[in-house]
Amino acid sequence: MINLIPDSVYALVGEIFVIFVVAVSALILTAVCLAIYKRDLFPRFTLFVLNLFYQPAKLFLGYFHINPIIVDEIGIALMNSIYKDTYGKTPMSKRLLFLPQCLRNLECPAKTSPRDGIICKGCGRCEIANIKKMCDERGINICISPGSEFVKRAIRDKKPRAVIGIACQHDLYEGMRSVTSKGIPAVGVVLSKTGCVMTEVNWEDVREMLFYSG
Repeated sequence: MINLIPDSVYALVGEIFVIFVVAVSALILTAVCLAIYKRDLFPRFTLFVLNLFYQPAKLFLGYFHINPIIVDEIGIALMNSIYKDTYGKTPMSKRLLFLPQCLRNLECPAKTSPRDGIICKGCGRCEIANIKKMCDERGINICISPGSEFVKRAIRDKKPRAVIGIACQHDLYEGMRSVTSKGIPAVGVVLSKTGCVMTEVNWEDVREMLFYSG
């Protein structure tokens, strides 16, 4: 069988592939370095690069045995930096707080509504009752979310002008990306203890961000 493709062509394709891999690796390294060391210098550009190379950056860090969750944490910090002032200028009545259901006590008596999420009864078994009371006094909408699909539906139905979310690193990063892609400023606070049940958050950080005025 006659080989119709010269060996020189294979060599050229190989060289192009190597150059491509090196270029992509350099861009990923640039994204990681910008995100870690220069995120306050060009936050929007850094966030764009980080979003562009989100998965490769995680793989890159994992290859060097660095916890890839740092990518989510950096993305959250960047979005907080970018959107905090706009969030702070939004009237309290136009803000929407999302809390994850995992913050509830195991003996929580709350019922779940398809439209409104988990309805806090103010039993006092967890801190959610206190934060809900503060939100009610200031006119801030609050939703205890049973899942990511509920968040999307609540955004569509309630039409907030600013959002604050509480969640683990990955869920918060993805949620904030989804909200901001719709032109809604979003800020967030990461859980201090993650997991599926009885998670924890620094409630002082939540109150500071929740009632922030720019």
